Amino acid sequence: MNLSQLYYFQHLAEVQHYTRAAEDLYITQPALSHAIASLEDELGCSLFQKDGRNMRLTDDGKLFKRYVDEGLNAIDNGISELKSRHGMLSGSIDIGAIATVRAGYLPAAMKAYRDEHGPLVEFHVYQGITSLLNQYLEQGVYDLVIGGPYYKSSLTTKVLMYQELAVVVPKTHPLANHESLTFNDLVGYDVITYRKTSIVGELLTKLLEDCQAPEDKLNLIRNYDDEVILGAIAQYEGVVALSLVTPSLKIDPSMAIIPLEEEGTKEFYPICMTYRSKAFRSVAAQRFIEFIETFEPPKFIHPLLQSEE
Repeated sequence: MNLSQLYYFQHLAEVQHYTRAAEDLYITQPALSHAIASLEDELGCSLFQKDGRNMRLTDDGKLFKRYVDEGLNAIDNGISELKSRHGMLSGSIDIGAIATVRAGYLPAAMKAYRDEHGPLVEFHVYQGITSLLNQYLEQGVYDLVIGGPYYKSSLTTKVLMYQELAVVVPKTHPLANHESLTFNDLVGYDVITYRKTSIVGELLTKLLEDCQAPEDKLNLIRNYDDEVILGAIAQYEGVVALSLVTPSLKIDPSMAIIPLEEEGTKEFYPICMTYRSKAFRSVAAQRFIEFIETFEPPKFIHPLLQSEE
């Protein structure tokens, strides 16, 4: 048994497909099959079984993988610690991230981390929605997720920053001349906003209740999931949009973004870092988590905001 066999086993267990695993490992499929077969012969049990075109771990394979993960992680950490001692921190970090942080916050954090720890750390960034990203996080696919709030007992979630809720209208709209607005000012207009079943939509429902907004008089059209579509519809159809102010809100200078003067709108949507509470991570990943906790990038201000703090 050697380290290569263990790395091969670990990766095959993760992708569950011989061809993809062999391509990722830059070896031939027969070489991978031989390595796994030799490992099974030495252990005296089957580690994988066929599942259609894929492979899945047997019960023995699941048990063995738990110890392989711990052992290889310890070795990787030892290598990283030695390199760090000599100013060469290296390793890879797998991050799941929602769209609004991939456009500014995350690249800034990655740059600052490399400035502090050197250029050898390799980042792998994956996109998705908060709920799906965190499901993969629980399965061990990612080291951490940066997205919306997601709370489970097996995970640690920390708020990093907040995104503002504001009104978006064409500059020709009657509301466009206001420096700020309240929910009462939106009465009488069609207002497009987030779907009730989305995370942002749930927070909006609570905000409306907390602010005692006149929901019976507000014509809220809650059919949408993100700022991309909200901004586009407001621009092309001339309606009012109630939207987060994020880099995903792409509108031109013919539009206006007007702050809401309601309690809780300035710090409306929390952007969080989530990671597994008890998990083996590389030194590079652990230090990035610690780095993110105190990282403070410049606050994002949309160029079309009428008033800036």
